[in-house]
Amino acid sequence: MGATSVRGRDRAALSTGSGLRALPVPLVVHAAGMTIDPIHTSGLPDSVAAGVRRAAEHGELLRLHRGSYVSRAEWADASAQERHRVLVRSFVDVQGPAAVVSHRSAVAMHGLPWVGGFGDRVVVTDPDRDRGQVKPRIQRVGGAGRSPDAVLIDGVLVGTLAETGADVALSDHPWRAVVVLDAVLRRGCSKADLRAALDARSSRNHRRARTLVDAADGAAESPGESITRWGGIVLGAPSPVLQHEFRHQGVFRDRVDLWYPEHGVVVEFDGRQKYAVTGRETLWDEKRREDRIRRHHEVRGVARVTWADALPAGQLPRLLSEAGLPLGRNWASAWRLAARRAL
Repeated sequence: MGATSVRGRDRAALSTGSGLRALPVPLVVHAAGMTIDPIHTSGLPDSVAAGVRRAAEHGELLRLHRGSYVSRAEWADASAQERHRVLVRSFVDVQGPAAVVSHRSAVAMHGLPWVGGFGDRVVVTDPDRDRGQVKPRIQRVGGAGRSPDAVLIDGVLVGTLAETGADVALSDHPWRAVVVLDAVLRRGCSKADLRAALDARSSRNHRRARTLVDAADGAAESPGESITRWGGIVLGAPSPVLQHEFRHQGVFRDRVDLWYPEHGVVVEFDGRQKYAVTGRETLWDEKRREDRIRRHHEVRGVARVTWADALPAGQLPRLLSEAGLPLGRNWASAWRLAARRAL
């Protein structure tokens, strides 16, 4: 998915038609999965607008907010991320590009992975506001004069990958944030860019956000791997090698999610989707794969982790410990503290 870069100092040019036409780059960049176009009654002839409202009353259209509608059938088939993108577009179409779409709304627009729901409220950063403002359908984060660097995605001004990663690291649950940070690194954003975006903000959560950035790794291939690795960090476990390959007689290559070579421990994240398609055959193949891994003389333990295990208050401490991975001295209190904040 491509995007047109817009530096913070160029933000003012986007508020006028002449500014947009002057940019020497494509203005429309399409995001994967963006298939639903909102219908706005503003500017329509009265008879047409009345027809749109009647269609909503009859259940053919769904009202997003005042003056904006979508096809109910298309909405029902859309993913949570696609629905949130439509909400973002509907607000920007009506209110214009003065603010920059940010935080979890930017995550949705970039198509980044996210743990949990996006909610019904669009989040934007407004450089003209010193304080935030929360309304039923929109949350404005005060930029206090700072204009975030942004890209145009489907005509919507969205914070860059670095800006989005920094926003989430500073404000959201660490288990969600590490998933986003791993993904932006995998997309080509650097840790230096993330740290620069953090330094441009004033926040009391800087220390935690920097810890998250330091721990992020673009080699993670799924959200489940990301949260499992972060859970190990919270528990004081040593740093793993990601995507390590075990070779068997020059024929098989088995790649594992997390490998702790000093302790001979393999940690694999098991998502439900992994076995949903081919059933018993896939389960048998996975068993044979694990048997091959266990036969390696370096491997002394294997832990298999599910979503419920890896999330705060899950069974991750027990699984890692039983596999032979040492945890930090204060792992129990750290795990209890993590469980206090709902995901």
